[in-house]
Amino acid sequence: MPIYEYICLGCESGFELLVRGETRIACPKCQSSKVERTMSLPARPGGASSTPDFSSIGPPKGGGCGGGGCGCH
Repeated sequence: MPIYEYICLGCESGFELLVRGETRIACPKCQSSKVERTMSLPARPGGASSTPDFSSIGPPKGGGCGGGGCGCH
């Protein structure tokens, strides 16, 4: 029974919902059934409430073939 995050396409509010088998998915604010499931970030271990820092994610900086360090370019 996963908990999914949704955004309402009618009123643009976000909400979470525990989904079981035949659960009818509707916005709790406006009752619209026009909703879209959104990408969820996993919870941090230990219940940390600070915003995660994703600044280190991206292509490698220098070295390797992508940075020209292999001499093939």
